[in-house]
Amino acid sequence: MDTASRRTQLIGAVIAIASGLTAGVLIHLHPEGLHAPAWVAYVAASAFVLAGLCLVAGAFAQAWLLRWLGIAVTLSLLAVSSWLAFGPGERTCSMSIPFFRALAPDALCRGAFGLGAILVALLLVLVVRRALWKHPES
Repeated sequence: MDTASRRTQLIGAVIAIASGLTAGVLIHLHPEGLHAPAWVAYVAASAFVLAGLCLVAGAFAQAWLLRWLGIAVTLSLLAVSSWLAFGPGERTCSMSIPFFRALAPDALCRGAFGLGAILVALLLVLVVRRALWKHPES
């Protein structure tokens, strides 16, 4: 990997990790602003930190670590999307079609997030499979 590419990955890593840590601090300082349980917000923030660590692992050609960190990122995304789809409470979201914007009913929100959760679960199966069947050195 050339120096410029590694530098770009490391800059991206710093930005992603800093974003996740900043979000975590803000969640801690202002939990009253959350519309979800704190654990959901912390898991979402951790996805940024883990993605930043993926960039670091990629910059230093640590493929095995990159694969396992990718699993952790995917698990974070699955936890958040699953809570949105199947967690307690009503969901309010909006939909936007050209020249039309409206609040979507709870069932439509949950259905969309449920579909997202299923897709992320399928992605998780693929990344776990890849991590288990790749040679450690590659």
